[in-house]
Amino acid sequence: MKRLIWISALLLVTTPVFGQDDAPATPFAGGAGGAQVFTRVDAVNPMEQVKAFLAKANITLSADQEKTLRPSVEAAIKQLQDISDRSAAERGARGGGERRGRGDGGGRGDFGGRGRGEGRGGGLAALANGPAAQELKKVNDDLMAKITSVLKPDQQGAFKKFQNDEIKKAGGFAALKLVMEEAGAPLTAEQEPQIQALYTEDAQQRVQLFRESQGRPDPAKVTDLERTTMGKVARLLTPAQRKALLDSRTKPQ
Repeated sequence: MKRLIWISALLLVTTPVFGQDDAPATPFAGGAGGAQVFTRVDAVNPMEQVKAFLAKANITLSADQEKTLRPSVEAAIKQLQDISDRSAAERGARGGGERRGRGDGGGRGDFGGRGRGEGRGGGLAALANGPAAQELKKVNDDLMAKITSVLKPDQQGAFKKFQNDEIKKAGGFAALKLVMEEAGAPLTAEQEPQIQALYTEDAQQRVQLFRESQGRPDPAKVTDLERTTMGKVARLLTPAQRKALLDSRTKPQ
């Protein structure tokens, strides 16, 4: 009985942070925890996006740092543009096939009928749950590593804190893992795949809820899914880990 009461209290406290967000997965989630450098691929000067991103961590690049980083930034934005264009073409092809099957030669599906560049739509959010998601994550993770390499030690410290804050804000498995590590009660090699599988299942069910409700899921169902997931997660944690998780939600921000 005490165990059930403990888990219930844990769920009520931790669900808002360690359940998934009220939307399907975002680009690059799980790697940098949602801390993505680029949010658009149609920028005239991609370096401005990078500087705006670093400004969130109160980091200002020197002229030399910017010069060193610029080739990597331009290469990354080119990769993202190519991925976006390819995905647009694939969606357009699928949309065209569906229209031909319906005898409908007019209209446009997602990105359908648009030329190179016109299909990007600027943002990357449309690719979040598609087959290109992992490619986007890799480009982002690689660029994050290159950004870190040009920063000075004090800037690296600020950048690391910013990344950790973003991971916790995004929630999910990455946030849980980080909290455990910071508390000195890290997940074991046996726990990690089991808990990650629970969050993967949660994400799949969440996407299904969004599809069935056309993007407007019943909040009660979302909450129920979050609590169910956290109940399963809590049962896999040790007492020390459950305490660390509870402490992380009760400590002053």
